[in-house]
Amino acid sequence: MKKSILIILITAISLITYGFNFSLRMDNNMNNIKSFQGFTFKVTHDFKGFNFLGELNAYNDDKYNLSGLENAFYEGYYFYMKNGGVSIDFDNYKLRFGRLQHYDIVDSPYSLYISSKGLSSVIIDFNYEDESFFYETRYIELNRQSQLGYKDRGANFKTYGIKFGNFRFAYEESAVYVNTAFDIEYFLNVIPNFFVQYVNISSGKPWYHGYNANSIIGFMLDYKNENLYYYGQILVDDINANRILDPEAYQNPDKIAWSFGGKIKTKYGAFGLYSAGSTKYTFQPSGNGTNKYYGYTYYPDVDINGKTIPNEENYIGYYNGENNIAFMATYENKIQNMNINGSFEYVISGSKSPANPWGEYTTWTEGGQGTKFLDDKILEHKYDFNLKVDYPFYGLKIFNSMNLRYTKNKLELVDTSESDNYDMKMFKPSNKDEFYYNFNIGAEYRF
Repeated sequence: MKKSILIILITAISLITYGFNFSLRMDNNMNNIKSFQGFTFKVTHDFKGFNFLGELNAYNDDKYNLSGLENAFYEGYYFYMKNGGVSIDFDNYKLRFGRLQHYDIVDSPYSLYISSKGLSSVIIDFNYEDESFFYETRYIELNRQSQLGYKDRGANFKTYGIKFGNFRFAYEESAVYVNTAFDIEYFLNVIPNFFVQYVNISSGKPWYHGYNANSIIGFMLDYKNENLYYYGQILVDDINANRILDPEAYQNPDKIAWSFGGKIKTKYGAFGLYSAGSTKYTFQPSGNGTNKYYGYTYYPDVDINGKTIPNEENYIGYYNGENNIAFMATYENKIQNMNINGSFEYVISGSKSPANPWGEYTTWTEGGQGTKFLDDKILEHKYDFNLKVDYPFYGLKIFNSMNLRYTKNKLELVDTSESDNYDMKMFKPSNKDEFYYNFNIGAEYRF
């Protein structure tokens, strides 16, 4: 019965949009070329501000160690729900809810608070905007009743902004909380998250609930006209106030990230140039010891059944994470009905630990005083080229993409070395180099 329902569901969805893609990938060994396939079933409906979106994907890209049902029944394929939700547009008010891809308010590949990779999560998003003011509050589900033993976790992203001419200026903030997957007050209360946290976790009051959180704050400024867009964005998790208040005391590390850049439209296409970076520890969990729950990540771990969770699929915000500096050039153009998108990225990275508060150390004092930034003996250097082209062909939408990446001193997942108390791992530059190639061709047909 369950099998029949699944077949009927997939058939119904495929009557709207059906896609297929084929991928050839190679890394390290020139003779080690693997092929993978993917299928997409999508249904959409738009009517007077109401949008219904469902998108189900099936892949066999060997990303996870499948067992049981997936491996036996689906022949190595696993299902991924990229989108499944509803959006309602009331002109000044917009509401989105469901499992949906979501983004930051800046138009950049290096957005800091919400990843530009368009990762999917269960969200509830309310947005208001008029001629001079805008406000957004977004709930993001992280862990709920995890079968892997993770504690329930959730996050909330808020933006308060003003508009003047072609400029926007905004205060942005996020909070990650633990022991509940959804704290309704972080979503509904218009007071900034820091005060919501401070008031509600202070004991001795009847509304004390004990859902502690880690908050990050910052600002953005951008400008947009018909042919030009540029922006600047900063994120702060912790600032070393002792440099002013008590210069002779211990100097704790600054935990900050920054991003800036823009693009210009010309008759030859749109050209973009961007840069971003982050100091060490910025997106890691807060606290000492094995307090590993408050990291700015979707999962409080970096390894699942022997498979590494890629950083760009784990960080809620800036996908390169902490302890790096990055540069990217982009190009976009439309020639007749053909869309072209390309980018070249160069990233220098040191060690990073999305799951451990202080990397290989157990306390924030062990690593030495002051801010840490790219001070590893060995650093990773990554060169990444991407090109995507799509065009119509006899009723089909054909898309081709290519990814060439060379990584020197590639980050590897290793055990932490300084404490027997850690069962978590971290990423450190190695002596290994890697060449990666991926060619993808696919087609989509809308009925």
